Amino acid sequence: MTDQGRRIIARAQARDLGYSLRRHYVDQFHLRHVPNLPKNSLVLDLGGNRIAKRGLFNIEAYGLRVVYANLTGEKRPHVQTDAAALPLQADSFDAVICAELLEHVPDPRPVLREVHRILHVGGTLMICAPFLNRIHGDPYDFARFTDFFWRETLDAEGYTGIETERQGGFWSVLADMLRDRAYHKTTQDALWTPRRVQALSRIMGFVRQKAVEWDYAEQSGPTTAGQGFTTGFGIRAIKA
Repeated sequence: MTDQGRRIIARAQARDLGYSLRRHYVDQFHLRHVPNLPKNSLVLDLGGNRIAKRGLFNIEAYGLRVVYANLTGEKRPHVQTDAAALPLQADSFDAVICAELLEHVPDPRPVLREVHRILHVGGTLMICAPFLNRIHGDPYDFARFTDFFWRETLDAEGYTGIETERQGGFWSVLADMLRDRAYHKTTQDALWTPRRVQALSRIMGFVRQKAVEWDYAEQSGPTTAGQGFTTGFGIRAIKA
C-alpha cells in the first residue's frame, strides 16, 4: 500500500463521530512503524492501555513481547508507575512506545531520560503527541510542544536519528474541531435522534475524508500557510 493509501481515512472511521482524526493519525503512525520492529522484541507501552484500547491499532498483533506501564491500575498494566521513575532495569528494552502521554506530564524531559535509561543502545523510541487538539484530562493536560522542541530535547537527552512528522494540517485540525463539537452535542442533547445522528455522521464522514486528502496533497506540494497547522506529531528516535 502506498504512503498516501495509509493516510486516507476509511469511510467507516470517518463516519464514526467517536473516532477523531487525531486518533486516525496516531493509528496510522503505529501501523507504519511498529511492523518494522524485529519479532520477539521486548517493547514497553508507556502509558498504554492493556485493556479498553482506543483506536484501531493493537500492538499485540505483531509478535512482540509487550510490557504495559501506566500510572493508573484501572487499565491493568503489568507495572503501575510514574513515567518519570520507572522501576525497570537499565538497557533492557528494544523499543518504547509513548503515545499521547507526554502532554499529561508537567515536564516530558525526565520521562525521556528514563526511557533512554531502559532502552538498549540502538533501541527505538516512538512518540505521538498532540498539538492543536482539545485540552483533555487523564488526569491532567499540561502542555503542547512543536517539532522543534522535540528534536532539540531528544538530541539533548542522548537520542539520535530523530525523525518528526506532522500529522495532518489545517483541514484536519478544522475537521476535528467540528467532529468534537458534533460528538458532544449528539451524545448530550436528546433532540438528536438516531436518524439525525446518522445523517450528520454521513456529512461529517465526507468532510473528514476530504480533510485528510487535502492535507496530504498540501504536504506533498509547495509550502503553504496550512502546513503551519497540525493535529500533532509522530516522532521516532534511537538511543545513541
